[in-house]
Amino acid sequence: GKNVSGVFRRYIFLKGLASAGYALCIWILLHLLGVDLAVVFGLITFVLNFIPEVGPFISMMLPLPVILFDDRMQNPLQFLVLALVGQLSLKVVWGNIVEIKLIESQQEMRMHPVVILFFVAFFQFFWGATGMLLSVPIVAALKATLHRIPPAYRNPILIFLEGDESAPARWRQWRDRLRKSNSVAASTD
Repeated sequence: GKNVSGVFRRYIFLKGLASAGYALCIWILLHLLGVDLAVVFGLITFVLNFIPEVGPFISMMLPLPVILFDDRMQNPLQFLVLALVGQLSLKVVWGNIVEIKLIESQQEMRMHPVVILFFVAFFQFFWGATGMLLSVPIVAALKATLHRIPPAYRNPILIFLEGDESAPARWRQWRDRLRKSNSVAASTD
């Protein structure tokens, strides 16, 4: 129970940190392009970024009509392309580099992107948007409890979730470090 709640808290904190940085960059980009409601689109980006893989692309499309129908811009198509390319570039940097380094630094949250998309769709089917938001922390919490399962069953699950055959060895090393740090903390009390 304590381990699972810790996984949820860490995921929300790290995802919030990455989402805030990404949203700030989107706001700056749209503000520099002179888009009305740039702050609003930044806030929407922050919220939708919590939906893995799908949310950021939805938030990229929202400012496009505002840009296209802004009569103050001389060439709205040029600004539309700049906004779209800029947002896609920021998504690549934040989603594929920064967020990966932050979230996957936590062993229980390390998952292959295709697996994440599968679980987003799976949980969305049952719980709608709430399921999309909760998909990654639910699977991460389940992954954090794998130490209770025999290795014959645990190892294929780890390989499936991470998409890497070295996942069981990496997981064992992480569990050993976790056990050592817990025993050191218990002995100092």
